[in-house]
Amino acid sequence: MDFIASIHWMPYLALAVTMIAFVVLKLLYKKLGWTPVILIALVLGAGIGILFRSEGNAWLLWVDFIGNAYVQLLKLMVIPVILLSIISGFITLSGKANAKKVGLRSVWWLMLQAAAAIVLSIAAGELTHIGAGAGSVFENLNGLDAATVSAYEGLRRPFDQVLLGLLPSNIASDIGNSNVPAIIISGVAIAAAYLAVAKKQGEEKVAAFAAFVEATRKIVFKILRVLIKLTPYAVLALIAGSASKLLSNWHNMLALLALMALIYAVCLIHTLLVGGLIVKFAAKLSPVRFFRKFFPAEVTAFTTQSSVGTLPVTVRTLKDNVGVSEEVANFTSSLGTTIGMPGCTCIWPILLVLFFVHATGIQWSAADYIQLAIVTLLLSVGSAGVPGIAVVSAIGLFGAIGLPVGAVILMQPINTISDMIRTTNNVTSAGIAATAVARENNLIDDEIFNSKAEVSGQ
Repeated sequence: MDFIASIHWMPYLALAVTMIAFVVLKLLYKKLGWTPVILIALVLGAGIGILFRSEGNAWLLWVDFIGNAYVQLLKLMVIPVILLSIISGFITLSGKANAKKVGLRSVWWLMLQAAAAIVLSIAAGELTHIGAGAGSVFENLNGLDAATVSAYEGLRRPFDQVLLGLLPSNIASDIGNSNVPAIIISGVAIAAAYLAVAKKQGEEKVAAFAAFVEATRKIVFKILRVLIKLTPYAVLALIAGSASKLLSNWHNMLALLALMALIYAVCLIHTLLVGGLIVKFAAKLSPVRFFRKFFPAEVTAFTTQSSVGTLPVTVRTLKDNVGVSEEVANFTSSLGTTIGMPGCTCIWPILLVLFFVHATGIQWSAADYIQLAIVTLLLSVGSAGVPGIAVVSAIGLFGAIGLPVGAVILMQPINTISDMIRTTNNVTSAGIAATAVARENNLIDDEIFNSKAEVSGQ
């Protein structure tokens, strides 16, 4: 009896309640379909998070485990999906469109959205004068632990070294470190070599390689479809942990609540306004229908807080719901995890900078704002592929324009919660870029886009 009494039952009770919720979701899915069930999963997850909130999320130990395991399994699939899709996509694109044009237009649309995010962020920060009167947030700036500040400063790297780190060095190391830019470059190089040999010696000489790539890709995507079926359950588990942490840290976040609200607002405006205009006039599609069709990828990004982890869902949603060709969906979405990323590399760091500037009463000239915009745009490319991209981008920006890195540390309490909307913005921007590129190259199926059926990623 003493043994039974000594067991901490709350984590197991939370797990039991979560399992019951999983059964409810499974039953509802048969009647309602994908989108309503995802929304219900968000609500149920938030409820479980609030009900079992505890210090350090101790009561949600096993619920967090389920969510983190899902994200880890998705990340496991990312590198094979990217490598195989890039090779297969380029081989296929060579017969459908100019692969070089697809690459250049992908970069154009990704960087255009990053530039728009920079302008929008500066305008929003100045119009709201965010941070004014919040000087107390930085009262302990000079008293920060030197080791902590040093660790954060250590995340900064010279711009040339960041770019050098994106290039392939050791394929095994690149795969192990999930160096997506290097994987993309390697895949393009392999595909280009295949096309060169096929053109010079005949396709029959390399037919076995093409067949191997295609067969392996089909196997990988079969595994992927099984994983994506689990998305509603993962959403519930992940949102439970996030809701619990939000309430646990509420008092620490009060001073930064306005900043977090502005980050959410700017990300949403950028997604719906800038993205909507591109969808309407470049992709020539209904923005309302696009956002509804693209919802599975957005909700996965919101809960997993990982653009790379969401990539398999992004690709499948673009292909099966929006009608973007698989080749473009794979290439542009993969590129979108390394270039642009407006939420994490533009909106977040700029609003942190303006919050600090206004809170401390620093007077800026027009030249300072121009410098802020240019440096941010460069970092949106240069920070690509670095783990903890949002923190690294903010630290890089603060250091580049001469502001104390310690200020970033003091604004970290809102990092996790705001990362949800930032990642959603990143993923949606990549999806919009892929859709625009597909339209420009006549690689979008309007029948799929206009159909009422929506594929959940199964």
